[in-house]
This record gives sequence, C-alpha cells and structure tokens, in this order.
Amino acid sequence: MTILFISLFVCTRMSAQTAHPFISTMETQLKTLDTASTGATLMTLANTFERIGKTEKNRWEPYYYAAFCYAMMTAGSPDKSRIDVLADKAEGYLNDATVIDANNSEVNALRAWVLYMRVSVDPMARWQTIGREAAGYLERSKAQDPSNPRPYYIEGRTKLRVPEGLGGGAEAALASVNTSLEKFAAFKPASTIAPNWGKQPAERFQRDLNAKISNK
Repeated sequence: MTILFISLFVCTRMSAQTAHPFISTMETQLKTLDTASTGATLMTLANTFERIGKTEKNRWEPYYYAAFCYAMMTAGSPDKSRIDVLADKAEGYLNDATVIDANNSEVNALRAWVLYMRVSVDPMARWQTIGREAAGYLERSKAQDPSNPRPYYIEGRTKLRVPEGLGGGAEAALASVNTSLEKFAAFKPASTIAPNWGKQPAERFQRDLNAKISNK
C-alpha cells in the first residue's frame, strides 16, 4: 500500500512538472498577445502557438489562439481582398482545435466571428449563406456554455450592421452587448490560459451604442 501511494505521488508530481512548462509558455505568449498591435506580431504569435499545438497534441488552446491572431488580422485589415486568405488560416487552426475538442463554446464563437468577417467582404452576396452559417455557430456556442459572454458580444457587433427591419440596428445590438456584459460580470475563466477577452471592448461598444441611440 505504501509503495502504491509513493508511486501515485511520484506520477502526480511528474505529471505536474510536465504540464507546467506548457502553461508557463502559454502565459508568456498570451501576455504578448494582450499588447499585440501589428500584423507582423500577430503572425509571429500565430506561428508560435501552432508550434506549441504540435507539441501539446491534446490541447485545443494553442490552435484557438493561433486562430484568434488571424481573426484579429481580418478585423484590422483595410484590404478586403486579404480577408478571405486570413480567414482561411484562422479556420484551419479552428479545425485543428475542433478535432481535439468538438464541443467547445469558445472555438465556435471565434469561428462565427471569422465567418462574419468573410461576410463583410461582400455583404449582399454572402449574408444569406455565410451569415446564416455564422449565426448557427453563435447559437451553438451559447448552448455549449450559457455563461460565455463572447458569443453575445460578437452577436452585438454583427447586429449593428444589419438593417432594423431584419432584426438589427443599434437597439438590437445594445440588447446583445448588455447580455454580454451581464455575463462578463459573473464570468470566471477555466484556467490562466482559457479565453478571457472582450470585456473592455464590450464596455466601449456599449457606450458607443448608447450615444448613437440617444442622438437619434
């Protein structure tokens, strides 16, 4: 019995020591991601997250953040001709994350964001197809984790671009972002490397929407 206890203790210690470098490496990269402001930095980070993912084959987080870097690049690209190329890279990483965790609310919310960025290239031609697909991923994300504030924030950003007659506009967007911020107030990330972004942008978006509505 004593030998068994010692063996279990040693295995647990070894497992913790093995996991620690992954966590600390991810934490370091996420600190850089928090302040990343250029496409070059985001691309370098995406490549680093990809390398981590190839080493840690059972972790979805590195591929999620690689996709997040490309999502940020699509959102910041002034050149619409580049958006599909960047979105292809993001979706490739999201596919890798889905292989590891097929029912992940964060992955599906980010996939919806990327798809909405594709819609922005040609809204008239793409809304009925890609837009519907993106909305489906948002609903899936909400169902998979009702406490997740990010799908509601993404939904709000999208609704602002949709005509009021089709369920969009500033007031509809505000309702979604208000729900998002209610959820942010109670949200606790699952770990130090779990997604925890969006609260401050949601707060700024809420202020902008309130100003827009009051100035009508």
